[in-house]
Amino acid sequence: MNKILRIIGLSMLLPITVATAQDQQGKERGEVTDAEFIIRKDRVLTLPKRNRNFEPVPALPQNQGNKQFSYAARDFFFQLPPSLSELSPYQKKFDSTIPDLYHGYAKLGFGNYQSPLAEIYINNKESDYLNYGVKIRHQGFYEGPVDGANSAEDHTQVQLHANYFTEYFEVFGLLGYQRDRYHFYGYTPGTEVAPEQIQQLFNTIDIEGGIRNIDKNEAINYQAKLGLRLFDDDYLAREHEVRLESTGSYKIMDAMNAGLDFNTYFTSPSDQTYRDVNRNYLQVRPYALYQDQGLSVRAAVNMVIENDEYVDKPSDFHVFPELNASYYIQEEFALYGQVTGGVQRNTYYQFAQENPYLGPSTQLLNTVEKLKVEAGIKGSVTDAFTYQLGIGYGDYDNMAFYANSVADSAKFEILYNNGSVLNYTGNLGYNFSKVYGLVAEANYYHYSLDETTEAGKASSPWQRPEWVLSIQNIFTPSEQWLITGGLDMMGGIYAKNLQSGTEDTLKPIIDLNVKADYKITDRFSVFAQGNNLLNQKNERYWNYQSRGIQGIIGAGFKF
Repeated sequence: MNKILRIIGLSMLLPITVATAQDQQGKERGEVTDAEFIIRKDRVLTLPKRNRNFEPVPALPQNQGNKQFSYAARDFFFQLPPSLSELSPYQKKFDSTIPDLYHGYAKLGFGNYQSPLAEIYINNKESDYLNYGVKIRHQGFYEGPVDGANSAEDHTQVQLHANYFTEYFEVFGLLGYQRDRYHFYGYTPGTEVAPEQIQQLFNTIDIEGGIRNIDKNEAINYQAKLGLRLFDDDYLAREHEVRLESTGSYKIMDAMNAGLDFNTYFTSPSDQTYRDVNRNYLQVRPYALYQDQGLSVRAAVNMVIENDEYVDKPSDFHVFPELNASYYIQEEFALYGQVTGGVQRNTYYQFAQENPYLGPSTQLLNTVEKLKVEAGIKGSVTDAFTYQLGIGYGDYDNMAFYANSVADSAKFEILYNNGSVLNYTGNLGYNFSKVYGLVAEANYYHYSLDETTEAGKASSPWQRPEWVLSIQNIFTPSEQWLITGGLDMMGGIYAKNLQSGTEDTLKPIIDLNVKADYKITDRFSVFAQGNNLLNQKNERYWNYQSRGIQGIIGAGFKF
């Protein structure tokens, strides 16, 4: 406290002293003068005391309000209509990952031998329960390899189809018409004949309807089809057929199924040499199938009733045991074998599809496969290479062959004989990514027929090849390109002319073919294809030379 008082006193005396010094300094600038400082220690500053107030602040009086309230409630009614707001969700457009669907596809082309090509496919767009469409196709070769129009041919097809889907089953049906025109140009060279005199025309109407289940993972699977086919040619051949084909299976357990195949056919053929023939065929085949890991076994009993008539026929009722088995020792190697038997149906329609130069025949007979045994190996390597090698032996009655007819050597007739066939077979497949694929198959057949000199019997396997080789390649270098190329060969074909009594062995058939498709846009594409590029004079049937190099170019369009 004393220190503070001293500082205050000095602060009060310092201005007076400084002012006196400045006066003296003003007289003589720079001269040092004498000065005296007085410091008083006894000076004390005092302040009066104030009494402290200890009285509390008084409490303010509380406001006394009126605690009783009364309210008058009144009802108000407004005669106003309700307000309705129409709300709609916000629509945001997302890019679809589903490719555009089109109603149809059209294809047009033209090539040498005056060969137009026209195809059109029209279908409804995607539907949950109904699918239907139409197919129309026409291809003609209005000039042929022999005498121009005399060896022409053309083919027209119209087909309607429909499928109706429910939650559990599908109902399907089709209606089709097919017209195929050929000419019997296997006459002696130099013969003058008009095209309409040697024309052959096939007309086929096919109607079919059926039902089948959709989910194949169910315990019970089934399918049934009812069909009608009307077939005739430009002469006296007619054939009408009603068919019922059905199959069903039941899954007993994961590894075992049991099933039944039931098929029946009622066929009424007629030709120049026979009338009012009813050929009936009934087949019942119960079977059991066991599949577990690498083992697969299928056992069946094939029962057939058919009413063909021929000499030394033992019975109309046939029973054949069937057994098919395969076992994969490893994925790369498996053993397989089968023992089967049955009755192969033969109709005039089937024969005409195989050999369109047929003339009248004495009768139609089914082929009875009394016994067929086959065994071999198969497997796959690195999921890219597959193979199969096998050998088979079959014993048959009424095998069918062709020979140039006695009445007209430009036409063929059907001949039968009993015998056996030894068959060596092999096939392989190779896939390299999605760029290249190869499928090749080779077969060799050795026929042993009963010796016969009877008219209407085949003493040799006439018009049946001794060996067949097929190689098919698929090359897709990019999304725009699809290139396919193949080589088809067969040889060892024996031929017989019943009119002249001569026999011959036809030259091997070699057909090299290539087709290329290029997609310009998603809708528009172009194509080019060529057949018999080695320009071989192939004869599948005696005196019927095939076309030489034949090419077609064209374009396709989706709409």
